Amino acid sequence: MEFKNVCVLKVFEPSDKMIEEVEKAAAKRDLSVDVRMAYGDCAITVISERDEVAFNDAVKDIFDICGDKLYSDAGESLAEKVVETLSAEGKTIAVAESFTGGLICSELVGVSGASAVLYEGVVTYSANAKIRRLHVKAGTLENYGAVSKQVCAEMLDGLISSRMTDFAIATTGCAGPDTDEFGTPVGRCYIGVADRESKEIHESDFDEDRNDLRRHAANTALWLLLRFAENIQK
Repeated sequence: MEFKNVCVLKVFEPSDKMIEEVEKAAAKRDLSVDVRMAYGDCAITVISERDEVAFNDAVKDIFDICGDKLYSDAGESLAEKVVETLSAEGKTIAVAESFTGGLICSELVGVSGASAVLYEGVVTYSANAKIRRLHVKAGTLENYGAVSKQVCAEMLDGLISSRMTDFAIATTGCAGPDTDEFGTPVGRCYIGVADRESKEIHESDFDEDRNDLRRHAANTALWLLLRFAENIQK
């Protein structure tokens, strides 16, 4: 009798070396592997027509290769995993988006059960909106520009300061087609994640067209929030 076992592992931004090692590990145990990447989010589908014990041993080897890049062994999306993780802890999140324009909130709202997790989402695209809605200082915008770690940090502060939510995400970036008045390169973005005690600001440069880099940044924000929340729980 033939057994057909399937496992879908999800990892974020795996290196070429990692994928090569996964494929070698699969080939060693006569498994088939299909790797599909979309905006940094990678699905590794492992298929074997072998007995269950041998299959599970092979998948464990691949788990070890993926390490902390692995976020799901059940094919969940980043948004699904964020909702699952925060819901399990009874935590909520607020999101302030500039150049991602609501993509992060859209991904979260697309998940059943998001209402228990998503407190609010705002698209503060203009400088005035950042000042009015998030209390970003005008001087910070004037001195550093909208696409800066300083502005991203103040966007996070504007969300968390209400103390109505447990976690926050903020994004600001240059989607192009031209640089801004501060000479910020197209594709440069700052993604911030925070809770009421601490924050992290990450700088990224994406070499993609306008809409692809926005999608990549939205996925990156969900990944960073997931890692941040999991580390807080440890």
